[in-house]
Amino acid sequence: MREHDMDVALATPISLRSFGGAERKILEAAKLLAEKGNNVSIYALPFTHSSGSKVKMNDLFEELDVEYHEGKHETIKADAAYFVYAPIVWRMFKFSCPTIAGLHSPLLFSSKEGLKTFSNPILIRKYYGSPVYAFSFWFSFMFKNWDLSTFEAVRILAPYFNVKHKRVFCIPDWVNSEIFKPRSKQKSENFMVFFAGRHHWEKGFDIFLKVASFLNKKRYNIKFVCTGKGFGQVEGKGFLVDKDLAEAYSEAHLVLYPSRMDTVGGVIIEASACGTPVATTPIPAHLLNLPLFYATTVKEFVDIVIKVYNLYFNEREKYYRLTHELHEKAMYYSTDKVFPKFEFMLKSVSEKNE
Repeated sequence: MREHDMDVALATPISLRSFGGAERKILEAAKLLAEKGNNVSIYALPFTHSSGSKVKMNDLFEELDVEYHEGKHETIKADAAYFVYAPIVWRMFKFSCPTIAGLHSPLLFSSKEGLKTFSNPILIRKYYGSPVYAFSFWFSFMFKNWDLSTFEAVRILAPYFNVKHKRVFCIPDWVNSEIFKPRSKQKSENFMVFFAGRHHWEKGFDIFLKVASFLNKKRYNIKFVCTGKGFGQVEGKGFLVDKDLAEAYSEAHLVLYPSRMDTVGGVIIEASACGTPVATTPIPAHLLNLPLFYATTVKEFVDIVIKVYNLYFNEREKYYRLTHELHEKAMYYSTDKVFPKFEFMLKSVSEKNE
């Protein structure tokens, strides 16, 4: 390999303007790779998520010296490329280098919730609007392994996401522990529940709103806050860069993340790293080695909010022991532990094809 290491291309089927979980990780990876002396370029197709706020590109690249290309039929040349895999759509790029398919979307894997939703045209229209998402789910269900055979390697985020391929890397997402950490020793006396993520049924945003509505009607002195726009009595914080997001996690007394489908609990790991308890769903992607609260129904989430509320005000020492344990265990996913595995994956695929 050359002294400067690699020319790396990071590609995504969604514009960084959407800035969802996978898009955030692409930008983080670009920054980390560039800091290590690699030449990095990002390629994206000009599509955005059907829900969620859009961000200004200047906000994303203000402190990052990385080339960004957005458009169809871009030719990608590098020592190695990493593509956030989407069925069929990847052919809208022209890869002229060994390429790794990163399986980030929950629609790539069959689940009870996915099978139920994408078997019902009414639910597809209600929750997703476009039939494209249903196509992605069913194509993956039937032809994913065939479609992935074109790639030199595949990355999954957890071992229970089965895929048949000659070369599979299992690498979880990482958390930047320099940013996502407890920002203060004590939390406010004004109890706050926080939601981070797209305002979509898939992420359980509707559950969050119902929990907020119920507890507000019951006159609980609880502040509900979310990223993006606010809704009714829920305060919206707008778009948050990572530093501000870490502040929001740290200020919160509880993070509610009732996602119905997921491949990795990025929000869970970030909130835990900031020392904030998390209530989430017991789907495989969320069964992490962290002391989490699990729920499925609105009532169960309401009960957890009340439980943590009482814990904070009546058993403060026990609450802070929990926050300390969360932070310590979340360090298993810290950048210095996980990202070298991602970089090794790129290097090994590149070297094999020299």
